[in-house]
Amino acid sequence: MALVVDKIRSGAPIVGEALCLKPDNQSIKIDYTTLMGGCSNLYYSLIFQMPKWGFSMAKVDEYMSVTPAHADAYNLTISQKQKLEGSIKTGLASIAQAVSDYELIAHDYRRYKEIYQYFVKGEKDEHVLRSLFVDRVDAYTGENYSMVTMARRWPTIITDFIRMQTDLEDVNQIRQQLDVSAAEATVLKTKNQLYKQWKKLFKPVVEERLSRFKTMMDARKKSIDDYKTWLKPYVSRHKMMKDSLEAKSSPLGSERTSRFMTYGFGQAVASTGVRLWTWKPFVPEERRRAESFSEKKSGKFVLNPYDDYVKRYIPEINLKYGVNITDEIVIDIMNSAASGDYGAQFQHIMKMDPNELYYLFFDITLDRSVIRTAQPEGGEVEDMMFSPLQTWVFSQNMLLLHLIELRAIELSFEREIDEIIGIKDNESEILDKLREEVEGKKQEKKSLKSVVGSVGNTKRKITKAISPLSKYFIHPGPYEYDTKERLTKIYMVGSGTRYGEFVNWIKDKMGVK
Repeated sequence: MALVVDKIRSGAPIVGEALCLKPDNQSIKIDYTTLMGGCSNLYYSLIFQMPKWGFSMAKVDEYMSVTPAHADAYNLTISQKQKLEGSIKTGLASIAQAVSDYELIAHDYRRYKEIYQYFVKGEKDEHVLRSLFVDRVDAYTGENYSMVTMARRWPTIITDFIRMQTDLEDVNQIRQQLDVSAAEATVLKTKNQLYKQWKKLFKPVVEERLSRFKTMMDARKKSIDDYKTWLKPYVSRHKMMKDSLEAKSSPLGSERTSRFMTYGFGQAVASTGVRLWTWKPFVPEERRRAESFSEKKSGKFVLNPYDDYVKRYIPEINLKYGVNITDEIVIDIMNSAASGDYGAQFQHIMKMDPNELYYLFFDITLDRSVIRTAQPEGGEVEDMMFSPLQTWVFSQNMLLLHLIELRAIELSFEREIDEIIGIKDNESEILDKLREEVEGKKQEKKSLKSVVGSVGNTKRKITKAISPLSKYFIHPGPYEYDTKERLTKIYMVGSGTRYGEFVNWIKDKMGVK
């Protein structure tokens, strides 16, 4: 999966407004082949060792692929996916049934709530209650007994009943106020008495049914939310067990092009890949502190990493992953990373030291393959390749940009699962979009790609025009910018020392002298 930060890092070294350096002599590819278990032991040794050295670590991407010839691994993988698919289908069916029950109960609840409101409002909605009595009670008293059939004799009897006062009991008063015949007044008196009795008996029934429907509706709603919560881990696990062909854009390889996946040879191959980021504060010798760097270690960032450089690329990240990284989210990332609580939600060990401006960053891509060849001369071996292990030196705002993209990946993954399951937040988002379309308020938006591109092009033109004089008059940013002297002779030397220690530790675990 190509990232936004990969595109940023692929250009020329970034100095001044940020710091992003890749020492060319601090990158290596290592291929380690051993008997079963050796590569897995190396991987987990690496995972557990990095925090001991003070490194934070995050998994960026992963893939897997198993050939049918590798029966053990293939059957285990396929059976797990099929079990997950069965659980997901059953869960979705349960959710659909719960939603159907909820909608039926909610419909009845709304109708009885409407009727109950008429009882509460009293005289203001008396005419509505009288209409309900005519339509839903009196209409079913039988031929020649309901006011609907009596309208053939007295065409205005229903209107007269609706507009008459409830406290009218005398036939003569009804005749005078409604200007009707004595026969109709007598019928209206009888119907009015039945109406008052109906009101007295029906209000408690409405209250009882309203409370019952409310209880049942809340129970169904809670069950729907619980079903979605229970189903979420199954969908998440199934999404993570993606085959290499399902990730066409993954830089970690594809079954179609992999030289290991040779079905024609009848080989049994199981292949997995993972991309890791690991980093720690980097303190080179005789470092030059930024002008605004404070000696006070107050727990707050000595330089605000959420600067214009970071904000420039957030629209592109939002566009790529279909998320909305707001200022509040970025501030939460900074606070969580500074306090070390980032992993509580996203299961990562990701930290930033507010008092440190620069970081040593390793970008590691690991490809692991288990290959079983035919007997009698064949066997089973495990191979793991670092392809590559790359060293970078970052400023804190560049590291923050990487953490922001990691959060965007997590949010995009969460949103994709929510869309499959149907989480309430996703329903609200769809409703907002539907309202925009129906009301005609949806406005055409300029492509964020063109905006980001135009900003970048303008900046490059300005930078190119003033670059000959910039070193004399203009400080390009709060971070290091002296590439030829300080960065190459101090920073890259310091990173090379850490790089050498890391590579030697890997080789020592491999048994390479």
